[in-house]
Amino acid sequence: MIYEVFRQVSGVLVTVFVVSSLFNVGLTQKPSNFVAHLRNWHFLVRMVLVNLVLVPAVMVLAVTVVDLAPIYEAGLVIFGLSAGAPFLIALTRESNQDKSLAATVMTVLILGTVVIMPILLPRLVEGVIVDVWAIITALLTQLILPMVMGMVIRQFLVPLAAAVQPWVARISSIALYGLLGTIIIGHLPDMSDAGLWKAIATGLVVILISLFIGYMMGDGFSHLKIVGGLATAQRNTAAAMIVASKSFSEPGAIVVVTLVNTLGLVVLMAAARAMSRDAEVLLTPIGADIPERGSK
Repeated sequence: MIYEVFRQVSGVLVTVFVVSSLFNVGLTQKPSNFVAHLRNWHFLVRMVLVNLVLVPAVMVLAVTVVDLAPIYEAGLVIFGLSAGAPFLIALTRESNQDKSLAATVMTVLILGTVVIMPILLPRLVEGVIVDVWAIITALLTQLILPMVMGMVIRQFLVPLAAAVQPWVARISSIALYGLLGTIIIGHLPDMSDAGLWKAIATGLVVILISLFIGYMMGDGFSHLKIVGGLATAQRNTAAAMIVASKSFSEPGAIVVVTLVNTLGLVVLMAAARAMSRDAEVLLTPIGADIPERGSK
């Protein structure tokens, strides 16, 4: 059946998008940039606590209050637990803030997600058997490894990184658009489900709440407020897709993750542009980064 073909293609594109987007992040950032921003550990600790404890708690509360189908509840909980979004780089660019700061926050949150998600997910999604080691392995190989490889190339093979990065970014963008298209077409029969749209609305409300929470963690500094708000609101769709595809045979979880992320990204792009106009303090970038071209 035609819908099944599109669903199978979307499964392949998930991996392509995840690996290429993290590889692209690594290719555009020098390790020295991360070290410089790691000194602001007070802010990073707040980001970890907010993203890996408070936001998941808000999502769990939301799916408890709203009557949703179990598969949609599971998808939203996974989405809430997934922190450290590669999209944060694009959002930070739109808000005219320091991409190396955003990359540092993103990396710390990805590492936290790799540790926390396998521990919390089996306890938060009742009745679901989660292969913890399979999830950890997938997160490490598809998120951490590509980014580390990109950073190594960026540090020691700068001409190669400069030549390859635009193509990697382009592949990531094409994979993303292809993924969104194949998922929407492949799951068109599911779009008539009113419960799905109720789940999407619930997820969007949590995204807006998360934006406010993260923004308030900036200690009064404009650049920390903006990056903190965007980092907290934009969840790690890549990690959520990996876990949803490996943990559930039903497509509902990955469908709700994709649609909530897509609509949420539209909202956050608008918010990033609005915050860039209102920003009073712009952080001077630390170190020389390769201009990132073509990424979304």
